[in-house]
Amino acid sequence: MKRPTVVRLSALTIGLLSMAAAQGKVTTIEYWHINTESFGGPAVRDLIKTFEAKNPSIKVQERFHQNAYTGLLQNLQAALAAGTPPDVAQVGYLYTNYVAENFPFVPTTKLAQQFDGAAFLKRFPANVLALGQSGDAQVGMPYSLSNIVTYFNADLLRQAGLDPAKPPKTWDEWRAAAQAIKTKTGKYGIYLQLLDDNWATEALVASNGGALLSCKGGTYQAAFASSQAAKALQFWADLVKDGLALNTLWTQGEQAFLAGESATFITTIGKRASLQSSAKFDLRGTTFPSFGTQKTSLPGGGNILVVFSKDRAKQEAAWKFTQFLTSNEGFTAWTKGTGYVPLVDKLDQDPRYLADFVKSNPIQRVGIQQLPNTMRWTSFPGANGLAASQALFKAVQRSLGGQASAQAALSAAAQEVNGLVKNEKCKP
Repeated sequence: MKRPTVVRLSALTIGLLSMAAAQGKVTTIEYWHINTESFGGPAVRDLIKTFEAKNPSIKVQERFHQNAYTGLLQNLQAALAAGTPPDVAQVGYLYTNYVAENFPFVPTTKLAQQFDGAAFLKRFPANVLALGQSGDAQVGMPYSLSNIVTYFNADLLRQAGLDPAKPPKTWDEWRAAAQAIKTKTGKYGIYLQLLDDNWATEALVASNGGALLSCKGGTYQAAFASSQAAKALQFWADLVKDGLALNTLWTQGEQAFLAGESATFITTIGKRASLQSSAKFDLRGTTFPSFGTQKTSLPGGGNILVVFSKDRAKQEAAWKFTQFLTSNEGFTAWTKGTGYVPLVDKLDQDPRYLADFVKSNPIQRVGIQQLPNTMRWTSFPGANGLAASQALFKAVQRSLGGQASAQAALSAAAQEVNGLVKNEKCKP
């Protein structure tokens, strides 16, 4: 009487063991990113869902980090010290050298060699791969690429008697427009992104002929105390002093723009999708302002995908995930869901992917049209690179807050940065 029960239990046990074995084949990896709900978060989840459907043996756990690339990097340092690093992480271009010099990453070329990905890397031109390189190392796979564009509220421009079909192109023209907007509407004319990654600051400085770093005598030196850099920052500070530009951090600046309190939001093309879905006014976009006839030089914003997995199975899963994110399908979804510029050549001209989308989206075209103006985002070198970056950000805050002139604030910060990077070698 009891024998059938034993047989049934044995069959059940075998079934459970088989399920456990099958489940044991699932590799779970952790993906760290900086994408908020209004900045690519939904696109991240959609991409993961599609990837997992194509790769049922891999599970991806996404984890958002506040304070953009600086916040993620600080948390990454702590996780590495504790021996619990993520498998894949978005690392801002400005921290590529810092990671290469201080963190135990898995080079992208090693992953490609181990897991049959050499042909995949050949899809990308050398200048694209260079975005993820430090010295001779391919630290990570270039993923997100943006440049800084000028979003504007066409309704506010009309109220101020300006023609939104012919938006200002230079900083002087935008200052005049901001004065008209202030006079006619009482609103701010300008909001330039302010974050501690110094991305917008470098765009401003470089577009006036300045630089953040230089190489002299074989070592790095701060270059941002030059007259070109000081004049650019002082122009921004004077806009704030005269009540024409809003001085606040990025999140608050975005809220002010969407609330109609600022006529412009000068920030990443990566915010395009979010702003288009949130704006209750006639949202348009144009190029980053120039200083007179000088050519604008815009640091390429965004990130590389860096693998930190120690386990071979996780490394392979992380590499498959990286390949998917940077595939034609992945870039198409990422561009549509954010605004980032695709890194596969002519994807925006291919009707199977982004051609129709870009053709119908003039703001997205601005980001693509500015690609020839893109330069490499400056990465402060060495173990003190993060501290050096913070020193510059504090100088910008002092100037915008009226605590010091741009020249005085930048000169003091340059002395501090020179002390932090004085032993870091460079090639002229």
